[in-house]
Amino acid sequence: MHEAGLWARSLYPSLRSALTARGEPSPSEGLVVETLRVAGLLHDVGHGPFAHFFDDNVLGAFAAPPDPRRPAGKRLTHEDLSQLIIERELGEVIRGLRRAPGAVAERDGFGGGESIDPRWVSFLVSKPALADPAMPVWIGWLQPLLSGVFTVDNLDYVRRDAWMTGVAIDIDVERLRRYAFVGERGLTLYEPGLAALEMFLTSRLFLYQQVYFHRTVRAIDLDLAEVFRPSVQAIFGEASPADALDAYLDLDEYALLHRAARWTRGDSVAAAAAPGDGRVTPAVADVWRAILLRRPRWRSEAELRLEYEAGARPDDEIATLGPAVPGQVAIDLAIVDARPADATATDSLLAVEGRDGSSLSLARSLGRLPAYALIARRYRRIV
Repeated sequence: MHEAGLWARSLYPSLRSALTARGEPSPSEGLVVETLRVAGLLHDVGHGPFAHFFDDNVLGAFAAPPDPRRPAGKRLTHEDLSQLIIERELGEVIRGLRRAPGAVAERDGFGGGESIDPRWVSFLVSKPALADPAMPVWIGWLQPLLSGVFTVDNLDYVRRDAWMTGVAIDIDVERLRRYAFVGERGLTLYEPGLAALEMFLTSRLFLYQQVYFHRTVRAIDLDLAEVFRPSVQAIFGEASPADALDAYLDLDEYALLHRAARWTRGDSVAAAAAPGDGRVTPAVADVWRAILLRRPRWRSEAELRLEYEAGARPDDEIATLGPAVPGQVAIDLAIVDARPADATATDSLLAVEGRDGSSLSLARSLGRLPAYALIARRYRRIV
């Protein structure tokens, strides 16, 4: 939220100039700042327990709510739930805001008749980004700050997580912000800022490889994958969270871990458990015991680190790890997008202006980074 506010303050002068050049009215600085701050605060409000793990192992089983602004067939994600919560649960609170924090009333207060439309915030946090001509132009220009090449989210968590885990990285976010502006092509980076962007993306990749994809983290994930769905179903039942928002708002890590701790003590454990009855089988309780005691039942015995472009995953090299054997051997693939893989999409998310005023290709400028980085490991069950 704070990072979003810093970006909104920095971008506002160029945003106003770009709107004026188009002959369109400009919103007040307070409205722009607070709209982006609220989007930064609420972009992950739809997360379930264990964040993206919940998306992959629970939400993906359900269809996303129909939306004419995107292709049919999308699976449910936490961003979809964030949109629903913002519009249905928090809309009245958002509409009631009247200023951004600051010491200058005439700058930080909203203009006459201005208020934040919750649909703006919902649009900003959508992933993949929605195409909606009904949105104000300035909202569309700021959308990449929530789902672009860099975001106020990952600019925050990369630095925070590196500091908390003791991983040494060097990121100059102030330089990146200084060279960003809003132009006729939307969010734009001036060429001297490219080095800061590449430094950030490289640091993000390093953190994924050293922390998020650590061999012990992934070993615990293998255990968690075995019990996650039946555990969530025991608490929440089999309904789609999109159809039961009130109950979903109470489903967080604290709720799940509290139940898991009880299951490990033998409470609410039964040979036959039904969705929603709060009970799990003894096998599920045993796995939770290993997870809570930080004693993964899998050990990494081989590892490959590979980089590749879109459509060129090195399956032959991955195959050298051998086949998976259910319950005995697991082949784990941890993949991160080091940069947007599609050049057209990359250049549409962030324009680059050269020192001579020319238009540069961001995809070409980031060519030293791989589209994808992969850590492939063979794990063997030890318990």
